Amino acid sequence: MGKKRFFYGNQRPSRDGETEKRDKGTENARHGDEQRRGGGRKRGSTPPARLRYTEEKRAITLSALGVGEHLAELLTKNRVTTAGDLVCRTERDMFRIQGFNKKMLLELKKCLAAKGMDFLPERTDKPQNKPAAEARAESAGDRRGERPERDRARDGAAAGGGERRRGDRPAPQREQKREERKKLTEPLPVEEWRKVQKSGKWGFFDGFNTVIPAIYDEVFCFKDGLASVEQDEKCGYINPAGEVVIPLEYETAMSFSEGYASVVKGGKCGYINKENEVVIPFVYDAATPFEDGEAKVKKDGRWGTIFPDGSVKWI
Repeated sequence: MGKKRFFYGNQRPSRDGETEKRDKGTENARHGDEQRRGGGRKRGSTPPARLRYTEEKRAITLSALGVGEHLAELLTKNRVTTAGDLVCRTERDMFRIQGFNKKMLLELKKCLAAKGMDFLPERTDKPQNKPAAEARAESAGDRRGERPERDRARDGAAAGGGERRRGDRPAPQREQKREERKKLTEPLPVEEWRKVQKSGKWGFFDGFNTVIPAIYDEVFCFKDGLASVEQDEKCGYINPAGEVVIPLEYETAMSFSEGYASVVKGGKCGYINKENEVVIPFVYDAATPFEDGEAKVKKDGRWGTIFPDGSVKWI
């Protein structure tokens, strides 16, 4: 008997879900078109540098921007040669360049602004949205007749025959952490002094009192008995008594390590000792602190290992 197909009225039943597949394919195609039109970028997000400014603006050289000779030389050594190399970075990214400081940042911002450009904005997270969302969800749960988790837990404890009295509530997590934390019975050691801020300035706190007043733009922890501090874009060192023992005359000053500190002067890195004597001249583009009797230095694009006597083993 040959195969026969039966129809009911004017309708033909779908074969192997072909109608459903056809509809789904149409929907997927429409969704793909919407994605292509949207460009795949979230609303409100910052467009990349290549979309923020024209190719002509991004190709402007440092000299055409009006960047000073000393700063342009430092940037060029770090492969920053055009406006495009600047606008694809945030202000914080620029401080990753050895020897870069706030004064240089202000100069670059002024040069970019003159051309109608600026650095990338810093990324900001908004954790405050989460508690608000949770509060709305909890409120919605109450409206649906769902009791909050904390109420159910309290009822469960009561049903279990617990003998907790009304006033015996568990301490908040904050108080528990405070109890677990070791109580200070005496001031902290010098190298564990904490930074303290007041009116935008920084100083040190020993756990009981402010031992060095907040008068500096930035301070770094004490190492080898001295701390690096910054004031009016110049860096130097103080002792635990708050006395300036090495004048604030350097552009950048790293913490002491094994008796030496890497400092920047005239855009070049060198090393000094605790008497502020130059033990390794200012001829390097980058330098790291000494560790186990050696440090790393960079010059003319090459890295090497330097020793306290100034000898270098180039890599």
